[in-house]
Amino acid sequence: MASGTTDLAGGAEAAPKRRLPRKRWLVVLCVLGALFLLFIAASAYLFVWPPTNQPRHVDAILSLNGPDEPSREGRAVSLADKGYAPVLIFSLGRSQHVPCPVVPRVQVVCFVPDPGTTLGEVKWASGYARAHGIHSMMVVPATAQAVRARFLAERCFKGQVAVVAASQPARSIPYNIVYEWAALTRALVLYRNC
Repeated sequence: MASGTTDLAGGAEAAPKRRLPRKRWLVVLCVLGALFLLFIAASAYLFVWPPTNQPRHVDAILSLNGPDEPSREGRAVSLADKGYAPVLIFSLGRSQHVPCPVVPRVQVVCFVPDPGTTLGEVKWASGYARAHGIHSMMVVPATAQAVRARFLAERCFKGQVAVVAASQPARSIPYNIVYEWAALTRALVLYRNC
């Protein structure tokens, strides 16, 4: 039997493997590239340069806790010292290694949240605000945490919320983006109520 012919008794030749044409590969690469750029743009908007507010006069300032505590504490204490609020609600985080700050002419309320998370901090501050007639609050998170902090504060606190972020070192940006994507997703999916 000649090469390249079909043997009727033995069956048909194996069909050649189908390969995606070059145009399809190009489309796939373009779609993946567009998704990557969208991810980078969304990460930059949400966690590197998030929407925040200008400082304004409120009933209380809430300082959240975290790995960049000196930056947050400095920003919150500075805002309180400049007279933006008569009360500074200051989270000591999961441990009490952070001293409670002293700000002249400002009532400083320090607390350890339970659980020791952003949600725990916002819940505690919201309960304190309800009990003490606080109707407006300026939240001071880290820059990468600003969107999530606003989301949780607006969900838990029934008054006006402003978010004034504290700066973070550039070296922490990659870690913060990965962490905040997971934390924001968890907040959106799991924390349906405060």
